[in-house]
Amino acid sequence: MGKFPHFLLSALRFQDARREALRRLPDAEWNRVLSDWHVVRLTLPLRQVCGDELPAWVRERIDVFFADNALRFERIKSAYSCAAKALEESGLDYLVIKGFSLWPGYADHPKYRPQSDVDLFCPPETIFRARDALLALGYTSSLQRGQGSTEHLPILTPPNSWIWRGNPFDPEIPISLELHFTWWDSANHRIHPQGLEDFWPRRVKREFDGLTFPGLAPVDNLGYTALNLLRNLLLSALATEQVYGLARFLHSHADDGEYWERWRHLHPESLRRLEAISFRLASEWFACRLSDQAQEEVDRLPRPVQEFFRHFSKATLSPSFNPRKDGMWLHLDLLQSRADKSAILRQRILPVRLQTPAIAPGASGEARAGNPASRNPLSPVAYACRQSIEHATWFVMRGSYHIALLPLRLWRGLSYRVSRKNLGRQFWTFFAASFCFDLGMTMYFFLYNLYLLDCGFKEDFLGLMMSFMNIGSIACTIPAAILIQRLGIRRSLLTCIAVLSAVFAVRAMIAPRSGVLALALLGGFLTTIWAVAISPAIAQLTDEQSRPFGFSVVFSSGIGVGILANLAASRLPGLFVRMSPALSATQAKQVVLLVASAIVALGLIPLSLLRIQAQPSCEQKLYPRNPFLLRFLPALAVWSLVTGSLSPLANVYFSQYLHTPLERMGVIFSFSNLFQVLGILVAPFLFRKLGLVSGVACTQLVVALLLGFLAATSGALPAAMIYVFYTGFLWMSEPGMFSLLMSGVAPGERAGASALNFLVISLVQAGAVAATGASFARYGYPAVLGTIAGVALIAAIAFRVLLGRNDLMAAKSVPEVLDA
Repeated sequence: MGKFPHFLLSALRFQDARREALRRLPDAEWNRVLSDWHVVRLTLPLRQVCGDELPAWVRERIDVFFADNALRFERIKSAYSCAAKALEESGLDYLVIKGFSLWPGYADHPKYRPQSDVDLFCPPETIFRARDALLALGYTSSLQRGQGSTEHLPILTPPNSWIWRGNPFDPEIPISLELHFTWWDSANHRIHPQGLEDFWPRRVKREFDGLTFPGLAPVDNLGYTALNLLRNLLLSALATEQVYGLARFLHSHADDGEYWERWRHLHPESLRRLEAISFRLASEWFACRLSDQAQEEVDRLPRPVQEFFRHFSKATLSPSFNPRKDGMWLHLDLLQSRADKSAILRQRILPVRLQTPAIAPGASGEARAGNPASRNPLSPVAYACRQSIEHATWFVMRGSYHIALLPLRLWRGLSYRVSRKNLGRQFWTFFAASFCFDLGMTMYFFLYNLYLLDCGFKEDFLGLMMSFMNIGSIACTIPAAILIQRLGIRRSLLTCIAVLSAVFAVRAMIAPRSGVLALALLGGFLTTIWAVAISPAIAQLTDEQSRPFGFSVVFSSGIGVGILANLAASRLPGLFVRMSPALSATQAKQVVLLVASAIVALGLIPLSLLRIQAQPSCEQKLYPRNPFLLRFLPALAVWSLVTGSLSPLANVYFSQYLHTPLERMGVIFSFSNLFQVLGILVAPFLFRKLGLVSGVACTQLVVALLLGFLAATSGALPAAMIYVFYTGFLWMSEPGMFSLLMSGVAPGERAGASALNFLVISLVQAGAVAATGASFARYGYPAVLGTIAGVALIAAIAFRVLLGRNDLMAAKSVPEVLDA
């Protein structure tokens, strides 16, 4: 079945059960239920709880299941008695776990509960003696490839010739034995509950239905059942009847205060915390009552665990929960160290291991002597080759299966992590507008300089044009802050996008020098409104907890979208030419520029749905006077000489100096954006290792080194590779510097500090890009790049000297902010 039937779950709820749908259910749906092994096991308690609500033919079918299961239970009793006798004659101690040991509380009677095999526990020091005693009864040890366990030996199967006949409760199904030697594999799961070593000393003798067997103490039986269920949850292999059995026990014992006080006394906190996860799962599925003590432990579960259930509560009921491996995200939340998280992630993402085949089967010398084939000296080698081929085939098939599911698993993990940040619908509405803005603007700026080159303009004019844009940004910083304060963020952004998209469309149609410069000035003026408004917008659409992640999402996506934008902008002109041969290359670029302007205008749709309440300004001054800013802004100014020099003219550098084709340039710029995203992701680790200021200065030093290499090379491929790494390190420091700015000023000063930040950047970059364009035309590219490398070195030194003070308390929280 595609999904666990909701009507069945509702009917089996211990509180507020809803059973009216059982009689109205179509016969086809009942047939699906009765033929699905994941679901049919719950029809036994369904018949007990609400038999009168079921159709007559369904009751009759389930009654047959009851009769078959009762016969099977008699065979289970017989198989257990033989195994127990063999172990006792060998002087071995053991315990019965799972199965019929879960009576009373988990089922009315074991014959009403499906049981596949008999599970026994033996201490590790006697486990192999116990296995040998059972092998002497005729059992064989079987381990199917890929089904090994770290908590029990390979399954012991009795001699049989049974074949599947379509009856999941067939009493003739062979009754296997499982020998367990640990309650919980802490080394494999990397979770270390305390108190498990006391389970064995507290074992008790129990009697039931003519059986006498050693079992766990009642509180330990609950503990092991909950741990077993948690193990299955982490492995994404839940069994519905196990969850129901636990829910039944919790519901029926909710008022047994003495039992729960003993449970709290005997089980340490680390163990109770893990048990409480299974308690919550049982309560989510079947609405069972919980004792006050159990409910208290559930309420105390860590916040990530609570968020897992909020996100995956419905997913745990689906058979696709297993292939998606959703349980591993809970597993990761329960771990502390990064090494443990990485190990479990690798183990769950690709749970396929290479094995070295044995040279020959594990037969005894006597057996080999009696087998003519085994006397052939080539037979061991032939056997090993056959095993190698079989395992290689299995490994490739299983590996391909898990690799095919990898994108889905990672996507679900990403959506889960994002959902934990509590970013509301209004934030994602703004994100949609930001996406349109970034996509259209990146496409536009990728092609616009190349379009102007086709129109006959040179590098010096392009540098002047970019300088005019920055001058427009400078002129807009004060009006932008005032506009946002007067009109509010939403209306300011709507005005910005509406006018900006129109201006950029006109820029693509006008070629005279004066018109290009005037529209560049106006375009820079308008883009600054967006740049100044984006930070207060994100701050208002998020809370203290989700705000750092909100900034990270918007800024990193702004860079990441460039991968798509650059590829599209580099290929669309050629596509338009092929579609309409009458178009020239210049006209095709012009069409793409108009398309990019239209994409920017699409941002008006989500912005019109945005609901941001206007807030009165609490600032007394537009620009705050803060001692921190007196040190931050000079360092920013020197660094802006670097960021405002090559980057705005990079497409000109590749086109004019390296003569790179347009489509190849798109690939280079897409890789550049990819490395910028990777740089932002790696930055928190660097800042934690070196400190914030030292980490930023380190990235600036690497930028200086890469610019030096870029100046020294003229080969297209080496230059492209260096440029990709250069951009990655160039923008790696941006989140750190922005977080440092927001942390270094008071909340009421942030809008003004943001405006000051963009004022300094725009002012410096206006001169930098104009000087760079003129210098490219006069001195050549290598000399200018070498000079920029020297400026980058000075910027690193200035940043370290001006901001490397230990008394800057705001910097202490930044690594946590960046890692959110």
